[in-house]
Amino acid sequence: MAIRPFTLGDVVLLQRLGRHATQLHIEKTLLQPRSSMWDALRTALPWGSGPCMTYVLRQEENGLARAGFLQIEVRPERTEADVVLLTPALAAPQGHPAIWQKLLSQSIQDLTDRRIARLFADIPDQPLVVNTFKQAGFQLYARETIWRLAVLPAHWSLPSAAPIRLLHPEDGWHLTRLYNRITPSHVRQAEGSLAINEKEYVDSLTCPILVDDLGLPRTQFVLDGKDGLDGCVQIIWGRLGTWIRLWTDTNNPNTEAIHHLLRYALSEVVEDQSTHPVYISVREYQRGMESILADYSFAPFTDRARVVRNIWQWAYRPVKAHSPALESVHEAVPGSLAIPKAVRRRNRRMAIAPAVAPVEEKDERFLPR
Repeated sequence: MAIRPFTLGDVVLLQRLGRHATQLHIEKTLLQPRSSMWDALRTALPWGSGPCMTYVLRQEENGLARAGFLQIEVRPERTEADVVLLTPALAAPQGHPAIWQKLLSQSIQDLTDRRIARLFADIPDQPLVVNTFKQAGFQLYARETIWRLAVLPAHWSLPSAAPIRLLHPEDGWHLTRLYNRITPSHVRQAEGSLAINEKEYVDSLTCPILVDDLGLPRTQFVLDGKDGLDGCVQIIWGRLGTWIRLWTDTNNPNTEAIHHLLRYALSEVVEDQSTHPVYISVREYQRGMESILADYSFAPFTDRARVVRNIWQWAYRPVKAHSPALESVHEAVPGSLAIPKAVRRRNRRMAIAPAVAPVEEKDERFLPR
């Protein structure tokens, strides 16, 4: 398989294929997009470094799947990574699902050597794209719709006496309980949350609410409740837009917590005098959000699918070597050491027998002369 890391000799090919690239990380694409060429050069230069890895497929003898690029970005201080770019696009003239499948499958070996445990992808919710990733070993665990607020109002009327405050470091355990309570079990398993029961203590670093997977500035607030936290809202600031992440029980008939958190986040964006669009994602199990977002002038923007591939890692651990049990030997029965006379006579005859068989005499009369 002609798949290898990006080198400086692939610059022209990357420029040509980059015109038909598919950006897969929707949040970074909408908030703060980067140049795929610059990300590739950062790791190809001798003195360069960066979290983005670029893989190249070049097969001149193959007529269908000849060339393509894949970019994967490692999350800061995590054993997780995201697929951020694939080229050429499936709808491009040179695009083909086999290119994506080869790049995704062959890059797993390099990710295994880098101790990456999970590879995520945020992809368009289209049958051809989803099936292509499934053929490469990915599993679909959530579907979501991205909503956009294009024009911000001049001000927001905040609810009175809303118990909202800044997030504190000691809120990690309560946020883990909140995440376990509002997230289905199969999504928790896919996103790497080790908590099974909300009463169990789990390291807060495994909670996706507190995982910084974008590396962008963010502001975080929590809503206090009677038994801990009723919700959390995160405002992620980008160069071209703002993203709101809302963590609360959206299936609760009482939507007061949703209104508190959403209005507070929008008031922070308005106070920042931002003129860029505001985005928020709603997953398929968050049924109570659509009508509320429509009341705040949000509109559906695009549909996405979340997929993940778990990468097996070699685990080195000491193993006890058990020796096989030795079978016990029965005690020998004592007996006489005297050799019988018949055996002695037979052995004596064998001893005096000639060692070499006698050679037959030949009649010289019949020998050739």
